[in-house]
Amino acid sequence: MAKATRGVGKDDLISNVAGTTELTKENAKKVINAVLEGIFSVLKQSGKLRLVNFGTFSVKQTKERQGINPKTQAPITIPAGYRMGFKVSKSWKTGMMLRKREQDREKVKVNVHKEAPKAKPAAKAAAKPVVKKPPAKGKAKKK
Repeated sequence: MAKATRGVGKDDLISNVAGTTELTKENAKKVINAVLEGIFSVLKQSGKLRLVNFGTFSVKQTKERQGINPKTQAPITIPAGYRMGFKVSKSWKTGMMLRKREQDREKVKVNVHKEAPKAKPAAKAAAKPVVKKPPAKGKAKKK
């Protein structure tokens, strides 16, 4: 799989599906593209698509509104349009939370089995005899 830092793209999804289903990458690509086209066509027709145990895709219409050009600070009118939304299903969310908790437990188990750091040896000051320095010349005490 791809590194989590750069994100996962369509090619990574195709490779994953090809490996899981034993399809060629070309056939997996056709399947993924067909699924995406199906999602888009259903959203175009009805405006909502619910996938059980995954989530709900929906199309929302936005109104025309006023905005500000960040470069010139001039007011602009943003035209009306459409926005696609997605809401994760409750079962998928709880499944992911259980998975995350399990991963956290595995991390704790790995950290518990590490060796404890060795104790530092006792202070060396007690082992050395204390030697008093003679007073400096010219600073002898008078009685």
